[in-house]
Amino acid sequence: MKRLSLILALAIFLAGGAIGAMSAPAQAQYGYNYPPPPQNIYATPWVGPQTPWVFYQGDWFLNGVMYNFFGNKYGWAPYYTYAPAYIVRPHNWYAPKWQTWYKRNPHYWQNFRRQYPYWAGHKPGRRYDEKFYNRHHHGQGEGWHRGYHGVRPPEAGHGGPPR
Repeated sequence: MKRLSLILALAIFLAGGAIGAMSAPAQAQYGYNYPPPPQNIYATPWVGPQTPWVFYQGDWFLNGVMYNFFGNKYGWAPYYTYAPAYIVRPHNWYAPKWQTWYKRNPHYWQNFRRQYPYWAGHKPGRRYDEKFYNRHHHGQGEGWHRGYHGVRPPEAGHGGPPR
């Protein structure tokens, strides 16, 4: 009986170790070291299960709205908030590693294409005008080139670049 208990305890211990090894972070599976989700998941793009962000055709989208990076002082904001001259494209946010994650999780792109068909012809660096904003995002945010007062990372400033 003692021997059976010892074997059973050893089997449970080994099975627990195998389960623990299998539940390693997803980023390790792909050979990239993806950062964990930020505290405020809407403040900066990230990849991983349940992310509200989608990296599509070379740009980041949050719930169907393209976001651009306006530098460390102003952070991420919807495409319509400031003039395109203020967009900063840091390589680490537009890196090939994001493509790898999405290729392994194609349902994010499939859902995005189905929910937001008007982005189908999007290409990186393409600029959209006020007419596009009024057609697809009218009433969101403060309006065309009127700044951004949404959720910001703590290190970002308020207001935005001059218009």
